[in-house]
Amino acid sequence: MHAETRFVYLNSRLLPVAAAMVSVFDRGFAYGDALFETMKVSAGCPVFFDDHFQRLNQGMAEAGFSTHLDSQGLASQATSLAEVNGVEGGRLRIMLSRGTPPRPAGLDPGSGLRPTLLVTADPFAGHPPAIYREGVVCRTVRLNRGGYARLKSSGLIASVIARREAHDAGAFEAIFTDGHGRMLEGSVSNIFFHDGETLATAPGTSHILAGVTRQKVLDIAGELDIPVVYKALKVEELDPGAASAFITGSVLGICPVREIDGVLLRLDTGLTGRLSARLGELEQASIG
Repeated sequence: MHAETRFVYLNSRLLPVAAAMVSVFDRGFAYGDALFETMKVSAGCPVFFDDHFQRLNQGMAEAGFSTHLDSQGLASQATSLAEVNGVEGGRLRIMLSRGTPPRPAGLDPGSGLRPTLLVTADPFAGHPPAIYREGVVCRTVRLNRGGYARLKSSGLIASVIARREAHDAGAFEAIFTDGHGRMLEGSVSNIFFHDGETLATAPGTSHILAGVTRQKVLDIAGELDIPVVYKALKVEELDPGAASAFITGSVLGICPVREIDGVLLRLDTGLTGRLSARLGELEQASIG
C-alpha cells in the first residue's frame, strides 16, 4: 500500500498518513520520552494484545504518564486500522509519548501534559523461512540498555547502534552483555539457551526487556515440563556442539541460533519446533 493511501490513528482520529502531524516540540521527538508496543498481526487481528496493553500500562505508571487508556477502545482501533490498511498479516505499533508542552521546557516534563497516541499497522510477510530451518548468527556487543531496559521506551539508540554493528559483521542479531560478558538479551529479542535438559535465560531483574514472547515460552516450558533456570551465560560457558540457543520476539516468533561470536551451536529445531507449534496455538487463541 502506498503511503498516500495508508492510514494511522493519531489521538483516536483515523487520518491519512500525510495528514497525521505531531508537534516538533512533542517530547517523544525531542527526548525519546515515549513508550511503545509492537505486536504481530495475524488474520487482521493483533496477537497477544492484552499482554502488550498490560505492559504498556505498567510502563505508563512507572514513567509517570498522566493518562488512562481504554483497552477495549484501543483494541478496536487496532483491528479497524489493520482492516483499513489491508493488513492481514503484519505489524501493529502503538506509540504513546508524554505529549507536547505549551512551550519548550527542557528535560523536566512538568505536569498535566496530554500524551500523544499513535497507532500504525503495516503489512509484513514475515522473515525468510530459511532462518527457522538453518538458524541465525549472533554477535555480542559490550553494551546494554541499562537499568530502565524493562521500559519499552522509544529511546532505542543503543539497539540501533548494536544492530548496525551486528549487521556490519554479517550477523542477524546483536546480543547485549553486562559488564562481565554475560549475555542478557538481543537488540530486539530475548535469548534462551538449552543444554539438552534445561532452558536458561537472563532473569527479568537484570537489564532486559522481558518480552511478551519470552513469557509465552516460559509458560510453554512449564506445560512441557522443561526445567528453567534464570541465569545469564557467557559465550565461553557454552559447550560447542552440545548447547543450543534461540531468540524470541513478537514478530520473529522463535528462531534458532546456530552461531554466537564464532562458536558453533547445536541446531535443535526439534525443540524450537515444539515450542513454536504451541506458541502458534496460543497466538490463535488470543485472536479468537
